[in-house]
Amino acid sequence: MFDDDLDIDDGVYAVPSHYKVKVRALLEYCKSKNVDVEDLTEEEIKQFVVYKKNPLLEDD
Repeated sequence: MFDDDLDIDDGVYAVPSHYKVKVRALLEYCKSKNVDVEDLTEEEIKQFVVYKKNPLLEDD
């Protein structure tokens, strides 16, 4: 979709989101369980997702 717009030489890209994933912990979990990320259940993955607050929606 965005391939023509991206300069992939530096290899670092971020997409704005309301959540982040604890990637290192997720990969360690997969290694300890000897499974691939795509084989995890939704419940297993949820433990590594952190939802961020949207400062525009917060009350003072």
